[in-house]
Amino acid sequence: MAASRQYQDTFYRATTFVLVLWFCITAIFIHTVRPDLVLWERNLSIYAVGPTGWLLVSGFYAIGLAQLLIAFRLYQARQSAADLLAVILLTMAAFGVVLVAFYPYTVRFPHNLGAAMQLGLFPLFLWLRVFLKRGQPLWQFTVVMALLSSSTFVVLVWNGETDYNIGTTALAQKSEILVNSVWLLVYAWCMPTPGKSVTNTAPP
Repeated sequence: MAASRQYQDTFYRATTFVLVLWFCITAIFIHTVRPDLVLWERNLSIYAVGPTGWLLVSGFYAIGLAQLLIAFRLYQARQSAADLLAVILLTMAAFGVVLVAFYPYTVRFPHNLGAAMQLGLFPLFLWLRVFLKRGQPLWQFTVVMALLSSSTFVVLVWNGETDYNIGTTALAQKSEILVNSVWLLVYAWCMPTPGKSVTNTAPP
């Protein structure tokens, strides 16, 4: 039983980490093969269109699946209705990525809806983790990531641009994607075992 659980834990950690890492690799690579697009002027989704776009699309699907795997593990470890809410937020954010992958940016409504789900719900998920898991491993790291993720999202919304050609829009979007991906990478690497007790070291 213990060996089976250890194998399962290793599988989830390794699979989730590799999926997020693949997204990061595709996002970096696609920028190197599209010199015709200016880094700070074009949102990431535009890079998914063209001869090499399929590579980034595979990365979108990969990071969406990674979030679903993490959501499933969090569901297994849930202890309250608030924990279930965190699972729902992350699951909806993951489906947002799937919409972004399935519908190119030219199909505006479903694509933009998916982007809004991912970029808007992920910071809420992080803040819920902050309030629910105080004193647990990665808490301070999650606080920093929640601040950065929500700040970049506020800049993105404040800009209010949907034509994918304003620098603050693209930079804010890519910055939030970077922050969210870093949190996913670190959490995947350190993913706790569901049901394993964690000592709360937070001050009373």
